[in-house]
Amino acid sequence: MKTAIVIINYNGLNLIKKFMPSIITNSSNCNIYVIDNNSTDDSVNYIKNNFSNINIINNSSNLGYAGGYNEGIKKIDEDLLILLNNDATFLDKNSLSNLVKVFKENSEIKVAQPKIIDFTNQEKFEYSGAAGGFIDFFGYPFCRGRIFSNVELKNNYNTTREVFWASGTCFAVRRSTFVEHNGFDESFFAHMEEIDLCWRIKRKNIDDKIVAVGNSEVHHLGGGSLTYNSSNKYYLNFRNSIIMMIKNIPRKYFFQFLLGRFFLDFLILIFSIITLKFNLFIGIVKAYLFLLINFLKIKRVKFKSERIFRYYYCKSIIFDYLVRRKNKFSKI
Repeated sequence: MKTAIVIINYNGLNLIKKFMPSIITNSSNCNIYVIDNNSTDDSVNYIKNNFSNINIINNSSNLGYAGGYNEGIKKIDEDLLILLNNDATFLDKNSLSNLVKVFKENSEIKVAQPKIIDFTNQEKFEYSGAAGGFIDFFGYPFCRGRIFSNVELKNNYNTTREVFWASGTCFAVRRSTFVEHNGFDESFFAHMEEIDLCWRIKRKNIDDKIVAVGNSEVHHLGGGSLTYNSSNKYYLNFRNSIIMMIKNIPRKYFFQFLLGRFFLDFLILIFSIITLKFNLFIGIVKAYLFLLINFLKIKRVKFKSERIFRYYYCKSIIFDYLVRRKNKFSKI
């Protein structure tokens, strides 16, 4: 199985300097591609001058995570694509080979992720993906190993198991699957596009599998492209989450979701005011202004035949976390 590591980059020169050497060291059997979103720093020249074995694909503008990958992957032919953030790296060779191995052994596996470990504290998971992702009924994402800001020790989840979504930090996908489903939704720009794609894959064929691989690790710095508490990050997360739900949620749940999600987001908005989290407040307001203007333009995904499956792991992760005090995935 021909495998490619594909890294999206936009003005990430310092991250390339920091992480590229270990990526090259621990991925000797893979071709490495950097898709550059028209960086204005010296990223491309630095790669050309220091890593001659890396293939560079230049996009003409900053297309974000979703559009950048969609455009770049058109020029990549390998069977398995490992989409890796430019602030993440494999720190050992076995992790990569173990990740590839699950695809070789099971043709039903279409998407996988390794465990995502905090680069600065390698005993803990990292926020962006931990040991595999899920959503609740209202579309709020959480992970095996991370519920909201509570991040667990990495040794808590060492098994390989099915999950609802794989993290875009290190998103391994069969190229044929990526192409069949038209890649990421480019309207998302960044954030939630990997969850949306995983959901569309499961909607098309419930027997296709998305897994988190327990004996594979990627170490992630986090916040390399967009800081965790920026208003723009909140905006993209809230906006894209609701768009994803409108697109994919079964019709019978639609209005129950819409009313419940609006109520819960309103409570979060009040919380942001009380706690003076103004970036959160701005992000939510911007997201709902966008949705108010563009609601009728959001198109639901339709398939000729669809086996309805339970997309949500629990009814409300907010209720479980705040009321039932379940701050670990194993307790849900």
